[in-house]
Amino acid sequence: MHFGKFNFVAAIVLTMSLGAFAQGYFPGSGEEEDPNASSCVGDGCGLTFPNQESASNVEDETSATVIDSTAATDSTVVSDSTKATASAEEYEDADEEDDGRPYYINESASEYAARKEGFSKSLTFGVRAGGGLNFTFGKKASGWNMDFEGNAGIAGRLPLYRKTLGVQAELNFTYRHYNYANDVSYGHNEAEIKEIIVDIPMMLQYFFDEDGLFINFGLNLGLKMGGESTFRQTIDTEDQYAKDKRSNTLPTSGVEIGGIVDIGYPITRWMIVDLRIVQNFTNMLDMDYIAESTVMGSKLYTLHTTLGLFFPF
Repeated sequence: MHFGKFNFVAAIVLTMSLGAFAQGYFPGSGEEEDPNASSCVGDGCGLTFPNQESASNVEDETSATVIDSTAATDSTVVSDSTKATASAEEYEDADEEDDGRPYYINESASEYAARKEGFSKSLTFGVRAGGGLNFTFGKKASGWNMDFEGNAGIAGRLPLYRKTLGVQAELNFTYRHYNYANDVSYGHNEAEIKEIIVDIPMMLQYFFDEDGLFINFGLNLGLKMGGESTFRQTIDTEDQYAKDKRSNTLPTSGVEIGGIVDIGYPITRWMIVDLRIVQNFTNMLDMDYIAESTVMGSKLYTLHTTLGLFFPF
């Protein structure tokens, strides 16, 4: 019995010793100590969080950025609101100082003149049409009667100085009709002339006010494009009675030069009425090719008066 108890105690001691050797390092075990070994005991041993501090820093920086952005936005909104309020107060103060008058009335004279001058520096195109009468003066002008004419063309206008001075040039196609009737000792003579002229007026404009009455001075160049004439002669004497008709025996000049006076007024923004007078300085007839003795030696200077309408674009 005593021996059996001793064997039981010896078995327990042996088992505990083997368990101690199985735990790894212990003094005198012969194994080296692991410097990286953790002294932690339990289920959580071996679980580490190396990025916890970094993640905490990121969250702190994000929070700081959001706070700074919110503060900057609030500051901007407050600043813009303050500026808008200040501008509104300044505008109200300006209105109070103007006594209710429109703002543009406060524009200085120099600013107004500069603005109008800049606006006026534009070329204006349009169409012009007119109709009127022609008169003939000069040597052997008796027998040449008042007759009609009409024209149409394009025009360009360019104000030069604050709408006080300007220039106007045109290109017009003109139809003219002349008639002649004269009694002579042997009978009666009649003539008719039709011609188409290209007129090129070049004028300097003076405006009495910016949007009202104006007057033009200049020169007109007329280039003959075509024409025809008819001369009828009736001989009526005691011994003879006869009629004769001849064509193109009264040629007109190929080039005309005359002076222009033109007075106009704008009825609306899109329609301007004018009264134009052109006095030619050149002879109406081409004396080098005249075939009728009745009008040889004539010096005929025509006056053209037309009422026109100008429609600017």
